[in-house]
Amino acid sequence: MAWYPRHLGLAALLTVAIASAASISGGQSSKGAAALDIALMGDQLRSEALHYRNLAKHWRPIPQGGPLQAGDKNERVLQLRKLLELYGDYRGQPGPISSPQKDPMRFDSALQSALERFQRRHGLVPSGVAEGETLTALSVSPIERAEQMVRNAQRWDKLPSQKEGRYVLVNVPNYRLQLVEDGRIKLDMKTVVGKNSSRTPNLHTRITSVVFNPTWTVPRSILITELLPKARHNPAAMHRRGYRVIQYRGGKTSPITDESLQRAAGGHATMRQVSGPDNTLGKVKFVIPNKQAIFLHDTQAQSLFTEHHRAFSHGCVRLHQPEELAYNLLETQGWDRTRIAEAATGDEPLKVAIKPAPKLFIVYMTAWIDAEGRPQFRRDIYHRDK
Repeated sequence: MAWYPRHLGLAALLTVAIASAASISGGQSSKGAAALDIALMGDQLRSEALHYRNLAKHWRPIPQGGPLQAGDKNERVLQLRKLLELYGDYRGQPGPISSPQKDPMRFDSALQSALERFQRRHGLVPSGVAEGETLTALSVSPIERAEQMVRNAQRWDKLPSQKEGRYVLVNVPNYRLQLVEDGRIKLDMKTVVGKNSSRTPNLHTRITSVVFNPTWTVPRSILITELLPKARHNPAAMHRRGYRVIQYRGGKTSPITDESLQRAAGGHATMRQVSGPDNTLGKVKFVIPNKQAIFLHDTQAQSLFTEHHRAFSHGCVRLHQPEELAYNLLETQGWDRTRIAEAATGDEPLKVAIKPAPKLFIVYMTAWIDAEGRPQFRRDIYHRDK
């Protein structure tokens, strides 16, 4: 099924699969690539869903067994080859003209390349080895994938089209953020999103300002379940990390004591972490009006960006390159990277309004059609496809 880009729009997400695969394999980013219009995305997904339903007539699952990798030779390898050929990932032997397959039961380099293509399309590490998550993905029938595409087509239908200007798009199951300007992807980065017990919500809002060296006012849910027990156990350590108790009425700040913690536990106060190198929000926070107290922000836990599946936060979206996003959003207001770096290393909070405030779309898409006309799938981390 061929896909020909029309005018560019909100579907920057469609090229995110390429960027995600590139980041896994060490390839180049999709920065500067064209985003696709979403006007036909629902129809394209439904068309591909029909194609997958037709594939179901010929689909046979791989028999259960251990991992499959280069050099293996057995019937399961043959079935893997047939399955990847059915999906269009296996394209025969490399070369100007595909040479005959010498031994279809042997796991050769052509089959390994096909498996890597399948893994990239399904948001998996392109290891070229069929094991674990890859075997699970291979066991999903075309009928199930067709149903997944139809559900996501309905989600795409609800997104507004954006053909001009700039906006930011976060796709939660793909763990990535993109900044799109006039239909081109200007910035593409990894994100950490909410874990299943504290899910990142769908949001259609704007990024109104950036705060350098932010403070963090602790949401009550986190206060009760995590920080109050820590503060009672070791108040001195919490004080060193910059936590103070702040009253809801009047905003009076006090050190961590048994009395102040009792007020916080009783609902009359909360805790706030002052600006500094240990602040949970890091050096940069982006303000987005919403009722769930969700932010885009920096993080101290940089090691989490090395993980492939990155659902670890309390609901906010943590950014791998927050200063780059700040630079790209403030560049037209006279901010360069030097000024951004200086602001981020200051001692006091600095809030800067973003003019005009770009739209922000936080979405939940586990299926889409990429720039090559191929279906992309991601793990249903919040079980919304059920």
